[in-house]
Amino acid sequence: MVVQIAVCDDEIIFLEDMVNQIATQFRKSGSEININSFMDGTNLLEENSNIPFDVLFLDIEMPGISGIEVAETIRASNPFVIIIFITNRDDLVFHSLRYRPFRFIRKTHLREELPEAIEAIVKKLRSENQYITVSFNNSSTQIRITEIMYVESYKHDIFLYIQDEKYRIKSNLKIMEKELEGYGFIRVHSGFLVNYRYIFSIDKTKVILNNKEMVPLSRYRSEAVKQKLQLFSRGTQ
Repeated sequence: MVVQIAVCDDEIIFLEDMVNQIATQFRKSGSEININSFMDGTNLLEENSNIPFDVLFLDIEMPGISGIEVAETIRASNPFVIIIFITNRDDLVFHSLRYRPFRFIRKTHLREELPEAIEAIVKKLRSENQYITVSFNNSSTQIRITEIMYVESYKHDIFLYIQDEKYRIKSNLKIMEKELEGYGFIRVHSGFLVNYRYIFSIDKTKVILNNKEMVPLSRYRSEAVKQKLQLFSRGTQ
């Protein structure tokens, strides 16, 4: 797998240094990479239509389109993208949390903080390239776990929803929860598990997904769901 990386910063000297450091750290892990560098968010968004980036290193503050706006646009179409914000502005960190950044790296501490971030990125990418084999009526299919948007229990069957498709299997939600929790799935209701990568927002009674589908949310699970979402989004669970 070639890891497609975009690095965006409006300071050319810092950008070149960051690209070199990122390349060095990824190669230490044995990863094959392709790095594209940009000095503004507009060019990055244009190139994103040609290259599905796996990892974004974004300066939060840039003239024109900010790193936060770039993250918002790309996250809407690519729930898998790993976002690392580069900043010296602590006051902007909270505002950026809704775009589920994987890490924040301070510009003044790039050399100290970048190696740990890339080690975590490599681990995450490898863990997400996992598949589950599902069987029904003597037919078996392999599904990439991270492509499952949510899981529903209905009567005596389990349904796995993947974009415009769904797969029906014989199992129960307790078994599926145990199997999928380590991959970022959250129990939001007695009958539903949701992949955190596809959660756009949460209100009192439902979880809204990136594609605008809605999944019921149990009131008594609401706080636990929000806490787990934060942990998964920050890469701390």
